Amino acid sequence: QRQKVPFPTIALVGYTNAGKSTLFNRLTGSDVVAKDLLFATLDTTQRTIRLPQGRPAIVADTVGFISDLPHELVESFRATLEEVGEADLILHVRDIASADSEAQSKDVEAVLDQIPTPEGKTRRVLEVWNKIDLLAEDVRGAVLGQAERLSRDGKAVAVSAWTGEGIEPLREIIAALIDDDPETELVLDPSQGEALAWLYANGRVTGRQTDDAGCTHVTVRLHPAALGRFERQFSGAGQAGWRRPEPLC
Repeated sequence: QRQKVPFPTIALVGYTNAGKSTLFNRLTGSDVVAKDLLFATLDTTQRTIRLPQGRPAIVADTVGFISDLPHELVESFRATLEEVGEADLILHVRDIASADSEAQSKDVEAVLDQIPTPEGKTRRVLEVWNKIDLLAEDVRGAVLGQAERLSRDGKAVAVSAWTGEGIEPLREIIAALIDDDPETELVLDPSQGEALAWLYANGRVTGRQTDDAGCTHVTVRLHPAALGRFERQFSGAGQAGWRRPEPLC
C-alpha cells in the first residue's frame, strides 16, 4: 500500500531520545507519544504533510537506534526499518545539545549501513540538529553558524522541535531535496476544473496560463505514479478532454 501512494516519503531516524517523535509531531501536527524512554516508538507512524508550495509528502517516524544495535535486533525491526531503506529522504535527527552527539551519530550511521536500499535508488540523508534550545550560549552561535553553512548544500539544519525554531527552514530544505519529479505539461478543457484541482492536490503546479479558447495550460511536477493515476482517472468514459500541448513544429 505504501508503494502505491504517489507521494515522496521521508523517514525520521536517530539515536533513541534524539527527539524524533517530537519533530514528527511538529511537522505533521500529530500527537505521537514522545517520551524519554528506550523504544518508545516501536512501529512506524505515517502522516501526509504539505510542504512549501503545496507539495504533499509522507513522513514516517521509526524506532530509535542505540549503541551497537545487534544485527538480530535489526532483523526484528525489519518491517519498520524498510521505511528507511525505501524512503526518498532520510532525516537523521541528532540531539545536538548532547555531549555524546558525535558518537551517537556514528552509531546511527552504522545501523543505516545495515539497511539495504532498493536497486537504483540513491540514499539521501539530511541531518537535523535538534534541541538547539538546550545549547549553552557560548556554543550556540558556533553550532548555528556551522548548520547554516551545511544547509546550503542540503546536509544539515538546526532546529528545536520543542519550540518550533528552525522548522520552516527545515521544511524548505526538505521540499528542495525531494522536488525532483519530472515536469509535465498538460492542456485542460474549460470543464476540467476537477482535474486541475487534482493536480494542485497531488503535485506542484509550476506554471499556469489560460488561452483564448479558455483552455488551461498547466506545467506540473508529478511523481510518475501520480501521473499514471491522473491519466487513468481523467481519461475514462464521460470525462471531458485533456491533452498534451501541440508541438511547435
